[in-house]
Amino acid sequence: MTALQPVYLNMYWHQHQPWYVAPGTGEAVLPWVRLHGIKDYYDIAWLCRQYEGWKQTINLVPSLLKQIQMYVEGSLTDRALELSRKPAEELTSEEKTEILTRFFDAHAPRMIHPYPRYDELFRKRGASAAAALKHYTVEDFRDLQVWFNLTWIDPLWREDPNLPLAGLLKKQRGFTEEEKRLVLDIQMEILAKIIPIHRTVHQEGNLELTCSPYFHPILPLLCDSAAAKVSNPLDPVPEPAFAYPEDAEWHIREGIQAFERIMGFRPVGMWPSEGSVSDAACGLMAKAGMTYFATDEGILFRSRFREEEQKPGREALYQLHRLETAHGGIDCVFRDHGLSDLIGFTYQRWNAREAASDFITHLKAIGRNWTRKTPPLVSVILDGENCWEYYPRDGHDFQRYLIEGILNDPQIQPVTVPEFRAMYPAEPTLRSIFPGSWINSNFRIWIGHQEDNAAWHFLRQAREALLDKLPELDEEKKQAAWRQIHIAEGSDWFWWYGDENVSTQELLFDSLFRDHLIHLYALLDLPVPEGLKRPIKQPRRVLKGGGILFQAPYGMGQAQGYYPWVGAQLVSSNSGGAAMRQAKDVEADLWYGRLNKYLVFRVEFQDGSSLPPDSRVTLQITKPVMKSIPVYPAREPNTAILQNGRIEGLVDLEPAGIAPSREAWFYLEFEPAGRPAFSIPGGSEVYLPGYTAANASLYWFL
Repeated sequence: MTALQPVYLNMYWHQHQPWYVAPGTGEAVLPWVRLHGIKDYYDIAWLCRQYEGWKQTINLVPSLLKQIQMYVEGSLTDRALELSRKPAEELTSEEKTEILTRFFDAHAPRMIHPYPRYDELFRKRGASAAAALKHYTVEDFRDLQVWFNLTWIDPLWREDPNLPLAGLLKKQRGFTEEEKRLVLDIQMEILAKIIPIHRTVHQEGNLELTCSPYFHPILPLLCDSAAAKVSNPLDPVPEPAFAYPEDAEWHIREGIQAFERIMGFRPVGMWPSEGSVSDAACGLMAKAGMTYFATDEGILFRSRFREEEQKPGREALYQLHRLETAHGGIDCVFRDHGLSDLIGFTYQRWNAREAASDFITHLKAIGRNWTRKTPPLVSVILDGENCWEYYPRDGHDFQRYLIEGILNDPQIQPVTVPEFRAMYPAEPTLRSIFPGSWINSNFRIWIGHQEDNAAWHFLRQAREALLDKLPELDEEKKQAAWRQIHIAEGSDWFWWYGDENVSTQELLFDSLFRDHLIHLYALLDLPVPEGLKRPIKQPRRVLKGGGILFQAPYGMGQAQGYYPWVGAQLVSSNSGGAAMRQAKDVEADLWYGRLNKYLVFRVEFQDGSSLPPDSRVTLQITKPVMKSIPVYPAREPNTAILQNGRIEGLVDLEPAGIAPSREAWFYLEFEPAGRPAFSIPGGSEVYLPGYTAANASLYWFL
C-alpha cells in the first residue's frame, strides 16, 4: 500500500483590536478589547494544553497587549464598563438611554435570543430606546447590565459547574448588585490570565507567537502611499505622497520590543498589518531580524519569481518561499484564502461535526493530489476573534471536532513555520513581492476614496507641523507628540473611511482619529486646522427617488421587458457603493418598487455570476422598524425566485407593521453558500416611498 502524503497544517490566528484609548484619558471609547478579551483570547491558546500534539500560531498586536495590560492594572476602563458598574437604581435618564442603545451590541441569534431573559429585554426595548424608557424597570436595567456582560464571557467560564457563572445563567433574572459585581470581577480575572496563558503554552513548545507592527499600520503606505497605484492605477492617491519609511521602521522596531517586554522573548515571525506587504516593507521586517512573515495567496500569484518563465500553479501556495530584499532574505508563507474563509464565514451555519469533517476532507485532498518532493505546508490564517460569535457556543464544538479529527488522522500534521522550516528549508523563489494586502491584493480599503485621502492629507500635514516644531520641544513633549502621529498611522481609522465598510460606530472612529491629531496640535501649541474640526466621514447615503410600480411584474424569473418595471428605482453596481466587508468582487444591479403593501425587487448579477441555489437572502428593514425578513428560500406570504443569474422577490410589508402608505428604508443581505456574505447596496440603505393614491395614479395612463 502506498504511504499517504503527509499534509502539514499551519493554523494561524490573528488577534487585534484598534487603539481605543482617547487621548489624555484612561478610558477606551469602545469596549471591544475587554469584551473580546473575555470571550476570544484565552481559549484559543488554552486549547493547546487540552490536546496533546495540537500546535498552532497566534499573532498578538502589541497595542492590543498594552491595552489588556492597562485593564488588568486598573489604568484603563471603558464607558460600557462604567455604565455596568453603576447601581441600577442610580442611573440617570441619559445613562439609561445609553444602556438601551449599547447593551445589545452582540450577535442576536447566538448571543441574545438563546437566553430567555436577555431576549425578553431585547424585545421589550424594541426599535426605540427612548420609548423603552417608559417600560423598563430598575430590575430590567440591572438584569440588562448583567446579561450584556455575561453573554460576552466565553462558555469555558460560563458553563463550568464549579464556577458561579453557571448559576447565574440558570437564574436568568432578578440579579442583585452583588451578582453583577461578581460578573465584572470575573471579567477582570479572565483578562489577567490572557498574557500568562500565551507565555506558558509558548514555553511548553506547543504555541508559536508572532507580532505585528506596534499600532497596526499599513506598512507599504507608510513607506510610500504611491504603492497603491500598482494594483489600482486609476485610483486617486494623496498628493504629495505620504512617504515616511522611518515611521514604518518605528512601528516594526517598537512592536517587536514591546512584545518582548510583555511576553518575555523576542518573536521571529510577523504578521504585517492586514497582510500588507511590499518590497520596501518586507525589507524593513528583514532588517529588524524577522525570519518570516505571512500574507495572502493573491499576493503570491501576482509576485515576480526568480525564474521569470516560471508560472506558479496551485502547488506553489503550499510551500515555504524565500524573498530576497535590500536587507537580506526573509521567508514567507501564504494563506489558503478559501480554507480560511470557510472557517471565517461559512462553517458557522453548518453542523459542527460536519463542518470539521469537510475541512479535513479539503486538507486530505491537497495531499492526495500532491506531486512535489517536499510535502505541502497549508497555511490557514484568519482573525482569531471576529467569527466565533456567529458559531453556536462560540465555536467550541467546531474547534473540538476539528482538533480531534486532525489529531486522529495520521496524514495531517499540525506544525509551526519554524518547525516546518527546520525540516524543509525555504526555497529562494521570489525576486519581488506584489504590493497589496490580504483583501483583494490591494490597498483600496485604506486609500483612494476621497475620505481616505483627506485623512492621509491631515496626517501628513500634522507630521510636517511636528517636524517644524521639533527643535522647540523638550524630550517628554517630543515623545508625546510622536505617539499621537504613530497612533494616527494605524490602519483602523482608514478602514472606516470610504464606502467599503459599514458600522454604526464609524463616526466615532472618525472622531477619535481627529482627536489624536487635535491633541497633537495642542501639544505643539499650534492652531487646529479648520478641516480637522469637522467630520471627515460623511453620513451614510440614503438613496432616494422613484420606486412606485403600477402593476406587479408577471412571470417572476422570466424576461419581462420594459413596462412591468416602469417606475422602479435602479441602484446600479456603478453607483450604489461597494459591498460589505465580506464581499469579494460582487457586481449587481438592483431594481425595486412599491406596489401597495408589497416591496417588489429584482437583482441581476453581472459577468455571469449568480448565487448558489442553497443560498439565503434576507430583507433587512432599518426604518420605520428594525426587521429581518427571510425572502429566499421563499416563505409565505413572500415569494422569491432565483434563476437565470437573477433573483426576484415579492415581500408583504404589512406583517412587519408597515402600512402601504408608510415609507421604509431597507437593504438586501445575501449569504451565498460557501462564500462570504454581502449586502446590496453596500454601504447604504435605500428608500422605499409610501404607496398613495396620488403617486400611484401617475402611472395609470400607461
